[in-house]
Amino acid sequence: MREASQNRIYFAGVAILVLSQALCSSVVLAFAPILAAARKSSDLASKPYFANFSTEKVSDRPKDIDNFSSTINADDQVGLGKTAIVAGSTGYIGRACVRECVARGYTTIALVRDASRARADEALNGASLVECDVTNEIQVQSLFKEIADGNHFATTETNELKNGKRKNASIDMVISCLASPAGIESEVYAIDYQATLNLLNAGRDPSVSARHFVLLSAFCCRNPILKLQQAKLEFEEKLAEQSEMSYSIIRPTAFFKSVSGQLESILQGNSYVLFGDGAVTQCNPIEEGELAMYMCDSSLEEYKEQRWGKILNVGGPDAPLTNKMLGEMMFKAIDKPAKFVYVPTEVFDFSISMIEFIAKNWPSQKWDDVLETSKIGKYYAVEDMLTTDDKEKFGSIGMMDHFEKIAAEGQDPFTPVRATSLISKALEALPVISISIPLGFGLLLKPYLLEKVMTSSPLANVPILLVAGLNDIVTS
Repeated sequence: MREASQNRIYFAGVAILVLSQALCSSVVLAFAPILAAARKSSDLASKPYFANFSTEKVSDRPKDIDNFSSTINADDQVGLGKTAIVAGSTGYIGRACVRECVARGYTTIALVRDASRARADEALNGASLVECDVTNEIQVQSLFKEIADGNHFATTETNELKNGKRKNASIDMVISCLASPAGIESEVYAIDYQATLNLLNAGRDPSVSARHFVLLSAFCCRNPILKLQQAKLEFEEKLAEQSEMSYSIIRPTAFFKSVSGQLESILQGNSYVLFGDGAVTQCNPIEEGELAMYMCDSSLEEYKEQRWGKILNVGGPDAPLTNKMLGEMMFKAIDKPAKFVYVPTEVFDFSISMIEFIAKNWPSQKWDDVLETSKIGKYYAVEDMLTTDDKEKFGSIGMMDHFEKIAAEGQDPFTPVRATSLISKALEALPVISISIPLGFGLLLKPYLLEKVMTSSPLANVPILLVAGLNDIVTS
């Protein structure tokens, strides 16, 4: 009886949790059949674009290589005769860093998990793609030593033989763009901390003696309440403690992709989804190519006084932009009248409290991960990502430039397409509370119905579903 009672409470709690996630994919999935039936055929004309370099043709993807420009003139390639290693090279910023290093003349080594997939990405053209498990400390150390000795295939063509031996390949710069995809505890300490530390330790080894370490960190680390921020800060401390390599810690405010995910939804005629009154947060994101320029510049001797051994906040050239302003700009770019739906930020507090209750009473790493992901969602919904000091602004490409580009050419393949179309339809059709209260009480009175849903495919694992859903909806 006691076990049955506990199960009833458990499933009742989960029922409230699922319904409280009206802004997240759990509820979207629950109402998807009903809402899909109400869709017009025109709503389905434009499908979200997701990058999948393993199957698509290069010619099918948006081409931004031609628009890429570097601050370095062709006659002044500062990287000639030097080697740059980029970790996280297949990611949004990592790809831009690879392009910038190649443009500057570096022998550019891009560390990848799967070279065959990475070869399909033309942004990595000109770089040597080297498979490396960055979580394996021994493998990273061995690779760095091979490169520094000039014995690795990536450096043999650029280093002449001298007395039967190759000249030192001179690892001038190590750029880490490593970042965990979901921000949960197991990932952040394995990637944002330990894997990045593996790169640092390999670079500072006396047999390697790499010169400069450029770390892509995060502006949000200034208020570290999330595990991903804490892991990044722990590595930043390790970086600052050592003296073998000079370093620069780059903390960008936000990326263009992070605030572009509702394009597909509004193209379908849906409203733009705002939290609070639409002015809860402000930001000035920076374009990925210009951020890569800033990062590579930071390793140069001429920036020693301004950028070495320092934490550098950097944002784009825009004045403070609220979420509503971003929405208005996006509507302007597609030449449609702006329309919005508003969601109270308190929805996060209710959701977090419910998840905390479940995680405390039924301890599980999966529920801990759901809790952390929901906290990430709230953080980015209520915290500014904004630099106000002109010295912390860089570049000339603004958000309106970006919106006009993606409106004309299509979404960047790395943009997380938000599942906001169903959210918008649901909120416009019925207020959240009018949907959640009757269904919530129904499931509370008959929790076995929820149990059936939870144990049936594809919703057999609610915690995993919520981690994926929350991360897709709110985070980048």
